[in-house]
Amino acid sequence: MKYLCSVYPRVSATGLPPAAGVSLLFGARDLNRALQRLGHLLGEGDSAVLWRLAQAGAGFTNCREESAMKYLCLVYSDEEKLYSLPESPEDAECRAYAESVAESGRMIAAEALEPVSSATTVRMRAGKVMITDGPFAETKEQLAGFYLLDAQNLDEALDIAAGIPAARVGCVEVRPVREL
Repeated sequence: MKYLCSVYPRVSATGLPPAAGVSLLFGARDLNRALQRLGHLLGEGDSAVLWRLAQAGAGFTNCREESAMKYLCLVYSDEEKLYSLPESPEDAECRAYAESVAESGRMIAAEALEPVSSATTVRMRAGKVMITDGPFAETKEQLAGFYLLDAQNLDEALDIAAGIPAARVGCVEVRPVREL
């Protein structure tokens, strides 16, 4: 099974969460193994949200030899409205768009996520791992999936994000991946 994990570094001295986090994509046999692996990745004061991917192995991978900038496109929508609005995309349309981006050589990975009810939030406090069901924060829109792109620049990443069918009923947050 594949998991996407968003790690949020410890809260700043102002008490506000940091503006940037890190997203990790990894495989694990089951949720307990994924949580165990995540516990090893978290530092003191860090928080994380762990998402189980909807279709393990169904992501599109097309790594390129030449390196461009990586961008993560986080697709958000209201789960209750995602498939009920007239402009809602069908799964076949979403797959076709992802395949076209993969064929362009810009796709590194893309996955749909299970419903937000399957999310597990992990926090490391005082040397102990705290696990709670559900998302990191209550929001009107939930993370529905992601695209990890290899784009020449932000404009190219934004063009690709604008074509994501789910953007018609939700939004797509585009963030550069920080190179470590």
